[in-house]
Amino acid sequence: MVSIELDDEFLELFYNATNSKPPQSVDLAALKKQLANIVDTLKELDHNGKKTVTNKALESEQEASDSPAILVVDDLGVITYQLKVLLSGFDMDVDCSQEIYDAVNKFKTRKYKYVIMDLFIPTEREGFILLTELKKMANSMNTQTVVGVITASPRKEIEQQCIARGADFFLEKSNDWQKQLKNTLNEYMKAENGEDTDW
Repeated sequence: MVSIELDDEFLELFYNATNSKPPQSVDLAALKKQLANIVDTLKELDHNGKKTVTNKALESEQEASDSPAILVVDDLGVITYQLKVLLSGFDMDVDCSQEIYDAVNKFKTRKYKYVIMDLFIPTEREGFILLTELKKMANSMNTQTVVGVITASPRKEIEQQCIARGADFFLEKSNDWQKQLKNTLNEYMKAENGEDTDW
């Protein structure tokens, strides 16, 4: 159990980190009592219901990990949101990540049929690292994950480098890149399912 000292320095750090304003006066004794009540509740749950809660959590996690999903990786939140809305029509769960470490952790814990990743997250070096790592993990997990790279860069050598690192397809963010992405994913799904998945 972590012990937290409720002193003035802790309170200042807390309110600065949460961007919230402290009340006019802070009753440290009252805050300590609230923390003590939380600790007691956690101990009671740990004693009476730990096994049940843990099993339910594991079952829920297992269900999620078995669901087909798409992972979208882009360091710009507006793009991840845009792609989440765009890809929701594929009747698959869409997860989003804005940096490579979070993307790798998500990939380790869930089976993704598709990964759509921007190359510059925030630089192409990180993008190449992520692409290489995702393909390596997919091979070690024996999963047939399709990884597509999208980027605003028109440089042809970048496309060649992505394909060499295992990218299944590459799209430049031109005027109609969203339509191209939908069409590309439709083609992959048709090939996999042998049926028309246009939407």
